[in-house]
Amino acid sequence: MSIDPHQIDPATWLADQRRHAPRMLRRLLLTALADAPLAIVQAALLAWLAANLLAGRGGLWTPATLLLLALALRAVAGAARARYSAGVAADITRTVRERVADALLRGAGAALPPGEASTALLEQAQAVGRYHAGFAVQRRVASLATVLFLVAAFSVDWIVGLIFLCTAPLIPVFMMLVGTGAQRAADRQLDSLRFLGGYFLDRLRGVLTLRAFAREEAERRAVDTVNGEYRRHTMKVLRIAFLTSAVLELFAALSVALVALYVGLHLLKLVAFGPGPALTFGTGLWLLLLAPEFYQPLRQLAAGYHDRAAARAAAEVLAPLLAAGGQTGDGPVATAATAAMATDAGPPPALTLDALSFRFADDQPALFEQLSATLPAGGCLLLRGDSGTGKSTLLRLIAGLLAPQQGAVLHDGRPAPLLTEHTGRLAWAGQHPWFVHGTVAENLRLVAPEADDADLEAVLAECGLTALPAGLATPLDENGGGLSGGQGRRLALARALLSPAPLLLLDEPTAELDPASEARLVDALAARKGTRTLVIATHSPALAPLADHSLWLSAAPAPGEKEETTPRHWEAPAHD
Repeated sequence: MSIDPHQIDPATWLADQRRHAPRMLRRLLLTALADAPLAIVQAALLAWLAANLLAGRGGLWTPATLLLLALALRAVAGAARARYSAGVAADITRTVRERVADALLRGAGAALPPGEASTALLEQAQAVGRYHAGFAVQRRVASLATVLFLVAAFSVDWIVGLIFLCTAPLIPVFMMLVGTGAQRAADRQLDSLRFLGGYFLDRLRGVLTLRAFAREEAERRAVDTVNGEYRRHTMKVLRIAFLTSAVLELFAALSVALVALYVGLHLLKLVAFGPGPALTFGTGLWLLLLAPEFYQPLRQLAAGYHDRAAARAAAEVLAPLLAAGGQTGDGPVATAATAAMATDAGPPPALTLDALSFRFADDQPALFEQLSATLPAGGCLLLRGDSGTGKSTLLRLIAGLLAPQQGAVLHDGRPAPLLTEHTGRLAWAGQHPWFVHGTVAENLRLVAPEADDADLEAVLAECGLTALPAGLATPLDENGGGLSGGQGRRLALARALLSPAPLLLLDEPTAELDPASEARLVDALAARKGTRTLVIATHSPALAPLADHSLWLSAAPAPGEKEETTPRHWEAPAHD
């Protein structure tokens, strides 16, 4: 089902993200709610101990022991709340980041500059996690704790309860009054951060050009100017946050002072209205100790209000982005590292390209128009054509990383599974592979954790990688640093061949290989044919004997011509 990004309500989307950590959120809420009754008990025990001490009565050990126990329980609850809060923030942030990364891989963020995409992946996803770990939970805690404190106060002295009841709304009312300004400031800060990320990335990419034209100092000053603008927007957000906190602290302090004045005047017997004359020192002290605790949840809610503003600003960007990526949010998201991992990946799938049409943008020419092909399970499809005709793009469509404008890609007669659904079902070896920091062996064992050194060396030999600098212990970075470009592509191919994935998508696997190495690799692919379905984009005629079907792609087909498959040999396709 297609999702219109313009129909996504950011507030609804933001609230819906709490389902990514339901158990941790329940634990966080319980530990946060435990603080209110413990605060009431602590105030009562402290008042009891002080009253006995002032009256010179014995029996101090019992209230002292219970008070220490209450303090310990409150400390434990606070520590548990901090732990679960960090867990909720981490779980939701990680899930949102995985979904954003998945949407970006599908091309949903094609209109986003790289700087804005990185901001969405990092800062904005983190803002969503902070919101659910802080403000969203504290809002429920404040409402329930306020009711509990009011019940306790009214049960002893209705005048103090009335003071609490009349002053408590001042805090949320003031939060709503400043909410619009805080939201606008947060939006401006987010826009400034997104612009700064893209601006700085563009300068890094063009650093050689800037040096060639002696523009380093001018661009450094320009970056400082943009950074200063972001700093000013950040300070505006902080100014509103601190001003709000200061005013709310003032309201709370005045309310506590009002309670203290009422209790003190009655204990001195200077006034006699209300139930005050019945107040004892212990009861009055308990009410006085209760006053700051009553306002503490509301102050914490106000302190986290800027997290709400930041999360709402992030949701304005993330909700349409994820909707454009075709994500409903159901189910876990597979990362690129796990997309090829499985212990039992199943039989090889049959592939069908059904009237496939694709273009990157409405104002660009179509790469494919009504493209159709059928490949049986365990077969081999070769994609041939000049550079730029869309072979790599077609591989991404088959993998489910891109969505066609028309037509469909079918795996065993069903729509191509999304990246969130085909964990272990395919392995990809592209022209620009990515690796993890570690050794060659560690990168290969990402897809075959149980493989021994002999298995790894065998697949490396099939791919012509017998002369690595340190063998299986050769260190790598994300870009394959430590290997040449050709060795990096062959290592990615070895990783794909080692995986148990029943569908292999290979992009120019024989590029830059000498004839002997190319023949060895062709034999390795032939050995896997039948148990794997192979789709290979290539310029090399040496792979022609593997082909059950060859699909020819051209940049601009002549009128009346249609690309189709040619069985079992490498020749120009027939035309209608």
